[in-house]
Amino acid sequence: MTATTSRSRTDSGDQADRERVASWLALESDERLQWRGRPRVQTIYPWLAGTVLAMAAVAVGVVLEFLTILALGWIPILAAVPLWPYVRLARTEFVITDRRLAIRRGVVGVSVRTVGLARVQNTTVTQGALETVIDAGTVSIETASGSTLAFRSIDAPLAVRAELERAAGGSERAGVPGTRAQWAAIKDAVRGWRVALEERNGDERR
Repeated sequence: MTATTSRSRTDSGDQADRERVASWLALESDERLQWRGRPRVQTIYPWLAGTVLAMAAVAVGVVLEFLTILALGWIPILAAVPLWPYVRLARTEFVITDRRLAIRRGVVGVSVRTVGLARVQNTTVTQGALETVIDAGTVSIETASGSTLAFRSIDAPLAVRAELERAAGGSERAGVPGTRAQWAAIKDAVRGWRVALEERNGDERR
């Protein structure tokens, strides 16, 4: 799956993504979905390669009579081995909203972990040599509590980190109560009190 930000999607795509996320994450009515993604399917390729080699070894063993014909019964069992990591990957999802980030995991049960953007302290991107070539990697997020969350094996990790930091910055600004006009009015009022106090002190000196 190619990870993209919500800014690059159409309105219908945004709504479809929101509905998919809302199936496992309770979104507030005014909470905006910034990004969603999953681990790359290529992460299960080593499992597939190992399975193919094992099946080939069984078949060759039977042909060369190192193994009995009954050993062929292992082939369908081996074929099912990559199924578990694939299902686990398909049911893993990463989300960034304008208020929090969330990770969904689980095959039989479902585990959802969320962290408010205000608690995000540091983010790092890790890419191996091959991952750099295919533009994949892991975004690790350190929180105020000292724990670390990771968006593992995702596409465009640098772009995802930028999206996360942008959302976290917007969350910090959103945490300041009041509008610019209200704060300007407060500033003018404080200035007026200061002028009046200075004038009063001047009169008392006379």
